[in-house]
Amino acid sequence: MTSAIESWKQRVESHHAQSEKVQADAHWSSGDFWRPFAQYFRQDPRRADDPVMDKIASKIGADSTVLDVGGGAGRIALPLALKVTHVTVAEPSQSMIEQLQEEAKQSEITNVSVVQSLWEDAKVEPADVVICAHVLYGVADAEPFIRKLAEHAKEQVMILCFMRAPISRMSPFWLPVHGEERIDMPGLSELMPLLWEMDIYPDVEMFEPSPLQTFESQQEAHDQLLGRLYVKPDTEEEERLKKAVEDLLVETPDGLVVRDIGRGRQGLISWTPES
Repeated sequence: MTSAIESWKQRVESHHAQSEKVQADAHWSSGDFWRPFAQYFRQDPRRADDPVMDKIASKIGADSTVLDVGGGAGRIALPLALKVTHVTVAEPSQSMIEQLQEEAKQSEITNVSVVQSLWEDAKVEPADVVICAHVLYGVADAEPFIRKLAEHAKEQVMILCFMRAPISRMSPFWLPVHGEERIDMPGLSELMPLLWEMDIYPDVEMFEPSPLQTFESQQEAHDQLLGRLYVKPDTEEEERLKKAVEDLLVETPDGLVVRDIGRGRQGLISWTPES
């Protein structure tokens, strides 16, 4: 029987192999994947309508230090910085870091430092609380990644994860554009048995379903999906994408949404690491 750790790795590697094949066929240029999308991950650090952020903040003391692994544009790091002593963000994407630093400057937040690095390579000091939000989906070697999280946490580890990887919402476009079903990355339902296999038995707090991702127009959807599906402009794939956008998006009072995609559920996993 395949272990949960190995099953996770096989699924992530299969997803990445599928992406790499499409990129190679399209001669897709590698680089900072997140640059076209980084702006969409930026949020007001003082927002008051975020139950997930409120729950995370309620579990961390004001005199704590926090390490946010894969902190992106600072959606979690910057609100926490308003409450705790200091936040360190480990993040590989230059475009995400730029968004974080711009928001920190605008919001006059000065107690955040950034280490630009993949977590596997990062050299950072331990913190009281280590947070990793929506990062693990694409990490093939999840066990050493998680072990390193725990090794750097003095008091608590938190992992925020959706039941299905958020990028799965784009999967219905893969078949009409690329001619094969998309292999989705794993999510919370696969993460829990993986943690148990590592002898980690965390608390899990589930949140209400998240709002559906919306697009203001077909053009906005098209522009985002070009990068998400590794489609180059002025190709047959782009023509198929335009047709798929017309077929798969439906109008709602809040904007366009992908047909038959349900609202996402996410959970906050937390545990106290062994000494």
